[in-house]
Amino acid sequence: MESNFTQLKVYQKAQEIFKVSRAIACIISDNKNVMEMGISNNYNYHFAGEIVSDSLRLVPSLAVVHNTSNSSLRLKRANNIRKSAKRMLIKCRKLEFNGVKETEFLNLLKSEILQFENLFTDWLNNLHYKKDE
Repeated sequence: MESNFTQLKVYQKAQEIFKVSRAIACIISDNKNVMEMGISNNYNYHFAGEIVSDSLRLVPSLAVVHNTSNSSLRLKRANNIRKSAKRMLIKCRKLEFNGVKETEFLNLLKSEILQFENLFTDWLNNLHYKKDE
């Protein structure tokens, strides 16, 4: 098991997803915070805020997966991570469908999420084998 969690590619990609999602939310919502986006009447603000919230959950969940030896907890968190990634992709599509003009940023975020999913699967498979040794 790697000793420095923050050096893992999957961790770094999760951080990048948060940065990109937050930047998109700032652009779409004119710099509103996530709480303000949640109470707004604008659907795009809601979707952008939910993307930020989902991206914010990635790193703590990765840390739990990384640090636990309990396989059922690891599996539960891994499934939550996958669900968060899927929800972010769906919300990106909803923003596109609603006519958000920042499609290049949404495409970047979707690409980052897909890369994350691949890195996560590889990392999880390697972690699973190492913990079972």
